[in-house]
Amino acid sequence: MIQRLRHTEIDREGWDNCIRHAVFETIYPYSWYLDLVSPGWEALVLDDYREVMPLTWTKKLGFRLLLQPILAQQLGVFSLNPLEPSQLNEFFGAIPSGFRYIDICLNRENRDIPDSWKSFDRHNYELDLSGPEDSYNTNTRRNIQKGLAQGFELRNISVREYLVLKFHGTRDYKPEVNWQYLENLFEGLVGMQKAEVFGLYQGTDLQAAAILGYAASRTIYLNGCNSDAGKENRAMFVLMDKLIGRSRDANKVFDFEGSNIPGVARFFEGFGGKLTIYRRIVKTSFPFIGKIAVS
Repeated sequence: MIQRLRHTEIDREGWDNCIRHAVFETIYPYSWYLDLVSPGWEALVLDDYREVMPLTWTKKLGFRLLLQPILAQQLGVFSLNPLEPSQLNEFFGAIPSGFRYIDICLNRENRDIPDSWKSFDRHNYELDLSGPEDSYNTNTRRNIQKGLAQGFELRNISVREYLVLKFHGTRDYKPEVNWQYLENLFEGLVGMQKAEVFGLYQGTDLQAAAILGYAASRTIYLNGCNSDAGKENRAMFVLMDKLIGRSRDANKVFDFEGSNIPGVARFFEGFGGKLTIYRRIVKTSFPFIGKIAVS
């Protein structure tokens, strides 16, 4: 029987053990990651944490909503064994009716979506690090060579240095939302040694930067940015090459974390990233909500 557990009722050791040994293991569903992106998260749990599903809820205008946190790409049901369609349906049926609006992303192992739910394909790209090291396409190799001619140096940097580069020159960001949220998440992960922040320098000029998150089976490219000079100098090509290279001894998969944006997808494909599909599901009990926009 699937149990709904409040935040304080969750056995974190049992939860994280399920995630660690799940058919699909990644960083987002661990209890310590959920604490950062969805404080107070609740859970659906089956058979002493053999199968689990986080409920990343929020409250707006007095209504409880089930929404996907920012930078938590794939959640849904995690299981020690491959899921049958009926098992996924049981979890969906166990989501409390009090959630009046649901808009979440599942993980790639949650394939059979009930017809009563709206669902949409989302794209991710993964590189098998146990495969050949010459997986880059010709265009990517050419851009890396152009970038290497700039004499770049890879260094560890602080979260604050990363955010300054990310938001510099951006006119429409809301610092009270984006900056604070990202700083809390990245500082939390770095403090737990679950992430590192890297910067690519040309002399004293920081031209590209990235956050790598570490799960047991994969390294995840959580976020990245570059300067105008970095774009001109192909800094992100060089940075990605260096990040992939340093990950080969540690993990089996380099997870690019997206994207449905064609230009970004081509960038990841250029490094040998292979397309994987996960699903976004949407459901509402609000009678006044009509067509739901897909972002």
